[in-house]
Amino acid sequence: MTTIVTETFFLPNEVDRKDWLVPSEIYNLYHSLQVRCETGHVFVPIRTLQFMAVLDKNEIVFIDSQSYATSNNEGGRLILIAWKFPLSHDRDALTDPMPCEIIFYENKNDDLQLRLISEFRQAMELLDQRYRDRKIPSNGAKILSL
Repeated sequence: MTTIVTETFFLPNEVDRKDWLVPSEIYNLYHSLQVRCETGHVFVPIRTLQFMAVLDKNEIVFIDSQSYATSNNEGGRLILIAWKFPLSHDRDALTDPMPCEIIFYENKNDDLQLRLISEFRQAMELLDQRYRDRKIPSNGAKILSL
């Protein structure tokens, strides 16, 4: 019997958002990992930044593993940045970048966004290699407003 572990994350108030194009290599890895998971939530540890990325059907949220909050007797980690994709996920070719909106929570952090681009790709490549021939472990995510 498989037990699904559910993590709780808090969504602070949005402080800024901007349009961006996710490079095709990152989007293709995201899509490949996300469709291979039963629950639809893939947890990608980004150890070099002490962050966790959670891949969902239409977004990727980045959580600071060092932050913790409680609300209504429930505890969880804070989401700092999210990449929201259009519902259609349409592109003309696999080599095209994917449009998305970057949403910043708490503080706008362009430096963190730049570091995430490189480190997140490497973390996904590692996870893809590790689970290339196996099912990705099931985990669930619950996102609550803070």
